[in-house]
Amino acid sequence: MPRVDLGRLRRVYERSREDARNNPVLTQRAVARLDRDLHMVGRVGRFQLESDEPPSRGGQDAAPAPLQYLLAGAAF
Repeated sequence: MPRVDLGRLRRVYERSREDARNNPVLTQRAVARLDRDLHMVGRVGRFQLESDEPPSRGGQDAAPAPLQYLLAGAAF
């Protein structure tokens, strides 16, 4: 079996386009709270995320920094 099912992806893409035509407004929501120092806990949809800064910036390096999430998002 191929690693990427192009037929399935095409069907999902076409369904997403049709949904966008019928409902052109897409709302995404993210919320976050400061846990301790610069460590934050947030939610995006059903996913929980954490962020922190390295010690050189006042954090504990317990999670990726917010900029690292931005870079990862750009990579996807």
